[in-house]
Amino acid sequence: MQLKSGNEFVVSEDIREEIARNNGVLCTPHNILNQYSGARIVAVGDVTTVELHKAGIMPYIEIVDLKTKRGIEGEFPSVPGSHRIKNDHATLSHDLFLLIQSLMNGNGGRIEIDGEEDLAVIPIIFYSDLNTVVTYGIPDVGMACIPVNLEVKNLVTQMIERMEVRCQN
Repeated sequence: MQLKSGNEFVVSEDIREEIARNNGVLCTPHNILNQYSGARIVAVGDVTTVELHKAGIMPYIEIVDLKTKRGIEGEFPSVPGSHRIKNDHATLSHDLFLLIQSLMNGNGGRIEIDGEEDLAVIPIIFYSDLNTVVTYGIPDVGMACIPVNLEVKNLVTQMIERMEVRCQN
């Protein structure tokens, strides 16, 4: 995989459609507490993160953009100590990959993204171990969960290999 500062992976429409076809299973915070106790939980999305917190689940990593599909600025407050990073629509920045890798190998944390956070599920799965459950929101549907296994990791690796690499500079 080509990881170079200033590069970004472009997520084509084909790959975005493939992601949509491979959504996880719908779940609730209650399901997570009962089915995945002991697993490393990662949350992508503001509403998902808030719902997990309300249920007493503290995600190992949480990735948010401080808004929902409604796009209301200030709806979700910034949290001191969060990592801030830019990630444009339909892309995955090199810096986001590296930050996720660092947090997965370290003590976790919170990433606040200027741009689009939805696709962060891809590098999360890429760097996750098999004891990880990725949770994220599906607009107008609810929360979904992807228990990371070898099949899911292989699918994500194949997607990354098919992405165009573009220099941001």
